[in-house]
Amino acid sequence: MSIYSYRAKRGLEGVVEGELDAEDQTDALLKIEQLGLVPLSIGRPVGSESQVSLLLKPTRRRSISSEDVLDFVKKLTTLNRAQVELLSSLRILHEQTANPLFQEMILEIYHMTKEGKSFSYALAKFPKVFPPLFISLIKAGEASGKLAAVLEQISDFMSREEGLKTRVRAALAYPVLLCGVGAVSVFVLLNFVVPKLRPILEGMGKELPFFTQCILQLSTILNKSWLIGLVILAVAILAIRMFKGGEIALKLIRKAVNLIPVVRRLSVNQELTYFTQALALLLKSGIPALKAFEIASETVSAPVLRHELSAACRVIASGEGVARSLRAHTSLPDFLIRMVAVGEESGRLVEVLEEIAASYRRQIDSDLSVVSALLEPVLILVIGLIMGGIVIAILLPTFQITEFIR
Repeated sequence: MSIYSYRAKRGLEGVVEGELDAEDQTDALLKIEQLGLVPLSIGRPVGSESQVSLLLKPTRRRSISSEDVLDFVKKLTTLNRAQVELLSSLRILHEQTANPLFQEMILEIYHMTKEGKSFSYALAKFPKVFPPLFISLIKAGEASGKLAAVLEQISDFMSREEGLKTRVRAALAYPVLLCGVGAVSVFVLLNFVVPKLRPILEGMGKELPFFTQCILQLSTILNKSWLIGLVILAVAILAIRMFKGGEIALKLIRKAVNLIPVVRRLSVNQELTYFTQALALLLKSGIPALKAFEIASETVSAPVLRHELSAACRVIASGEGVARSLRAHTSLPDFLIRMVAVGEESGRLVEVLEEIAASYRRQIDSDLSVVSALLEPVLILVIGLIMGGIVIAILLPTFQITEFIR
């Protein structure tokens, strides 16, 4: 047994300090909780290693990623399947989570649940981590006594969603690498190679070709201002992150995406996959159709489509059918609307929505293959043309002199 000093919260504002006997820090944590306190820090006796263990310390970890949440759900599902009670599961997850920021969050969820609040209520306190879809499903599972089944469904849904994001990132990874390598190569040529060749080219005693003059001028501008440009780019990125300029960047990206038919279709299909998957999952969990439609609409990031779905939702609230509302107020594909109509008429809307989502996932996989197959050679060709153009511009004066000698 060792003597541990501690600081803990009592109520919302009170902070108390004290000492207690415990076998280790975990035992000390349990004893502090038994006193009805929320531990802030636990310190070992003077002279021991690691003097203070902060439980709710600030962390430099930037955020909680979707991978962190997925790992949390998978482990919670496994523990629930093994019939481990919720509070014990949260305590285990708190100890096993690698992200310090997420650890703090799980600890707060644990204490709120221990105080008698529902699990869904505790999760709802962190809307940036757990979206309305997640909260609504947990609430439905608690109300129906089928939390284990709901956790299984959430885990499957998030795994499919994360898998889709991974496939998109994997398809774009090589083209992005090619663009990076090409940009660095052009930068090195213009900023380091061309300036060293400038005296030789200008000392040939003959007027340089227009193309060569353009390359030399571009090299001069870049050589003088590349550091300024780099600073401006860094400031712009920082401003976007700090002042919520990300929305502007997203709008510009969407406009650029819409210019490429295959990529535009890929983006739309991804949105429809999320929407139909979410709607099917909500309906399967027993959430009323109108509420399910409202929550599923929030999974859509495209502003125009989200606005259309909101308008359709208002019509559904007045008693109109889902398929008719979608046909009248959205620009969704006719295939999707017809399938929804069939599902409504047959009473198999959930199964139909799941089949629609699966169909769009297959289409996305096909489009990713096409984009990946086309984008790579196109980028290689473009980069080759740019670098080849620079080399030819440098060699043109030499060709002219050779022709003049002949």
